[in-house]
Amino acid sequence: MLDRLKCKQKRHQLQVQFQHLYHLSAFLYQQYCPRWFRERRNIEHVKLSDIRLLALILLQAALDISSQRSFWTYIQTFGNLSHGLSRQHFNSRASELLPVVNAIRRGITRDYAHYSSIGIIDSFPIPLCVKVRNFRAKIFGGIADIGYNATKKMPFYGFKAHMLVSADGVVLNYEVTPASVSDVTAAPELLAQCSEPVVLADVGYVGKPLQRVAARDGIRFWTPYRSNMKGAKQHNDRKLKAIRRTIESRFAVLTQQYSVENNLGRSLAGFQLRLEAAILVYNLGFFDFITN
Repeated sequence: MLDRLKCKQKRHQLQVQFQHLYHLSAFLYQQYCPRWFRERRNIEHVKLSDIRLLALILLQAALDISSQRSFWTYIQTFGNLSHGLSRQHFNSRASELLPVVNAIRRGITRDYAHYSSIGIIDSFPIPLCVKVRNFRAKIFGGIADIGYNATKKMPFYGFKAHMLVSADGVVLNYEVTPASVSDVTAAPELLAQCSEPVVLADVGYVGKPLQRVAARDGIRFWTPYRSNMKGAKQHNDRKLKAIRRTIESRFAVLTQQYSVENNLGRSLAGFQLRLEAAILVYNLGFFDFITN
């Protein structure tokens, strides 16, 4: 017996994680799925149920697999989680589930997020190609364009995501614009959807127009002054600056664990679905649904 290899069969963690996400998806689907979608025609004849498909979408985001092809190959290795659905059919079905993912993200944010008196606004780039291809890229032509990433000090072709985050780090809402749209231009859309009485922003949002928009909605809009501006020492409260930096650590988590800056969607629906799924899985970690 000593000359034989000792083997112990173990259940792969993928099945465990999928089962957990499946039960979670069933709860979220029943709670937040729009009735018109749940009761659409011929729903009983689909090979893959909406709940199972939703669980797969969340699983891909949780595993941080940007490529749909890579994810498809991965799940086929550990059993037929897709119930015989082809990859092309899976892609089209997943895109159709976009309004459901969006409704769930908005629903859990409304029902479970602990709103504080402070919200934080900032943005990050979503490049669609490497720098040398900025003027040759054709993906999302006429929609995406060239902007400037001040952090990395380089131009990029793609989009820019503007996010409103709570002081706890929950993503409350977001807007996606072409890369050339400035933060000041995009901020009023998020401010219009904000329920916090105080909003903190970066120095890139300094300007009287935003102050007027915020005041009209009853919001105190605070941005740190640059060091060479009059009254900077009195205005730049250290505690507020520390709270504002919360969004930078949240962006780091979204970028490193969920690859929000590396969106490989090649259709508008696919692009938005990957971003929605990543934010949804990220937010679920705050509400005791899954471990983040």
